[in-house]
Amino acid sequence: MDRRGLLVSSLILGLVMASGCATSRQHPHPAGEGLAAEGAEAARDLTAAIEAARDKVFPALVNISVISVSFWEGKETKGGSTGSGTIISPDGLVVTNHHVVEDGRTFKVTLADKREVSATLVGEDPMTDLAVLRLNISELGENTTLPVARFGNSDALGTGDYVMAMGAPYGLNRSVTLGVISNTERVFTSFSGDDIQDQEFDFDRSSDIFTRWLQHDALILPGNSGGPLVNLQGEIVGINTRGGDGLGFANPSNFAKGIVDQLIASGAVTRSTIGANFKSVRKTGIERGVLINSVAADGPAAKAGLKAGDVLTAIDGAEISARFPEEIPLVLRTIADKPVGTPIELAYVRDGQAATATTTTEKLLREEGKEMALRLFGISLSEITDRMARNRNLPDTNGAMVIGIRGGGPAQIAEPAITWGDVIKSINGRSIATVNDALDEYKKIAGQDPIPEFVIVEFDRNGKNNLTLLKPRPEKPDDPPRELPKAWIGVATQPVLKQLADQLKDRGAQGFRVTRIYPNTLAAGSDLRVGDIITKLNGEAMAPKSIQDSGMFQRQVRRLSAGQPAKLGVLRDGASKEIEVTLERTRITAEEALRDSNRDFELTVRELTFFDRDDNRWDDSVTGVIVASVERAGWAGLAGVFEGDVIQRINNYTITDIPSYRKAMDAIAKEQPSRVSFFVLRGTRTQFKFAEPEWKPTVTTGTTSK
Repeated sequence: MDRRGLLVSSLILGLVMASGCATSRQHPHPAGEGLAAEGAEAARDLTAAIEAARDKVFPALVNISVISVSFWEGKETKGGSTGSGTIISPDGLVVTNHHVVEDGRTFKVTLADKREVSATLVGEDPMTDLAVLRLNISELGENTTLPVARFGNSDALGTGDYVMAMGAPYGLNRSVTLGVISNTERVFTSFSGDDIQDQEFDFDRSSDIFTRWLQHDALILPGNSGGPLVNLQGEIVGINTRGGDGLGFANPSNFAKGIVDQLIASGAVTRSTIGANFKSVRKTGIERGVLINSVAADGPAAKAGLKAGDVLTAIDGAEISARFPEEIPLVLRTIADKPVGTPIELAYVRDGQAATATTTTEKLLREEGKEMALRLFGISLSEITDRMARNRNLPDTNGAMVIGIRGGGPAQIAEPAITWGDVIKSINGRSIATVNDALDEYKKIAGQDPIPEFVIVEFDRNGKNNLTLLKPRPEKPDDPPRELPKAWIGVATQPVLKQLADQLKDRGAQGFRVTRIYPNTLAAGSDLRVGDIITKLNGEAMAPKSIQDSGMFQRQVRRLSAGQPAKLGVLRDGASKEIEVTLERTRITAEEALRDSNRDFELTVRELTFFDRDDNRWDDSVTGVIVASVERAGWAGLAGVFEGDVIQRINNYTITDIPSYRKAMDAIAKEQPSRVSFFVLRGTRTQFKFAEPEWKPTVTTGTTSK
């Protein structure tokens, strides 16, 4: 038995003997004492090994915060996420997952000593879900020495080996969980268990096709993604990528390190393909080889005469076989790792007859292209990659593909409307060969004063060429309509329906129960009290039939004239009373309040209303604007400004109302300070929130690369 097996066996046996039964405690057995001691020693050894391994990697463990930008429905959408990573070089290279940094616009990395530093993307590989960042270590000061973790040999792992999953779950501080390796060559298959999921090369994105995962049971939680899987020698043996239901999956270090090295060297991974998909021969009755599941038209395999159903048996004279799905990634890697343009000889069997063919590998095409949003047009566009063109039978990659439309935007209401999948060919007569051409023409149009009323867009749809007119000129948002002032009584009420009325001491008293009398109103100076049930208005019965009649009382009041007296019939403690209240003008509601939306900080605010003050018990000394909505990953949202906050000061500008807020935001946009402080009232407490805007030239679009 090896050291690991002895350690585990001794630990388990020792714990059992140490816990024991009542009889064994009363009559201790010398042999039992010896085993318990050995178990205790084994436990100490395991704890020491865990601590030593932890201390080798923990200092290099980092938390990664990402602000991402995606383009949906014709607009730029920001998002925020967190993940984990590990420093693997003294100059600040960090390995993590692709899905952690995907669509990332900015990256903030928190080190083990709590210092925060920005980072830039070195490269990412969606097919293996791996990525590399580089810390901007100049921000840490001179003579900074970074802790570094080392890769270990994942091939040395066996089922049952102890491993530790390290990371920052839920964006919290560093953590570690302990588990064992469950499987060293896990692949994800379809329900039938025959095919590797997503291995089809004829869709815009494929993943998991090259990886044989390390499966383990060290707990993985959201935020652990990209963190290291560590052996008891304190070495990285995997990059944790997935987890859930007690299962964790990591890219093996021996495989991941090769990907990481390519990303560091060139920012991307170049792979070869012959344009064929493969399936294991399990259940086929074939003894050896790998089944060709499909062949891409005009690909190298097709040009060599290979067909779906052929059984590939050798590549360049080396026998190749996949009896089980777990062996498919090895076949794919054999081809993918060859330099692009390599001649290869293929041996195969068709209908029981052996044959050979020679072909040349081609580059595995980039899947997705650069994306952008043209806000004034209400469309999102994507670069057309070679793979996208091939998948859609497009004649070439010229143009920009529409990937999103904003509802009610210029592109959607145009006649004919532009829709998803259309290929933009020209804008105002300028030929569009790439998304950058579309962006340049868009900037030219958006920069005109005034913006043109019409823009001619030429687009292809299903081989048909179309022209349409867009109206990009933005309409100035109107302030919300305000209801003309009408009569109002300053009370809040609830309907008293029949069932409730029957249970009250004033039995059968249907009407409207006064729940609040607003202060500083004419009603507050009347004889009305909370608990009164209003049954009549100027002699007309007020008897709600259902909860839908909740607004009946105030609707009836609005039919009267402000400044005139109204006579209310009320029930109070079993007695009927008539109370006269002078009607006053209605107050502005939240729906009618003036609003302002700021694109820089992605923040919408509105003026304070009478009802805001009453709901929050604010007196007239409380001024400012109330936050109606805030984008979580926008500058204000990242600063910690929440919906419902009252903004009372921004930097040195006092905010009392919408006009003062607009003036302050205009001034800040011109000043473009590196830090903007928001002084807000939240509940009964005032707080400072600090935003760190990344000011850029005013452009109404954005781009990202994948």
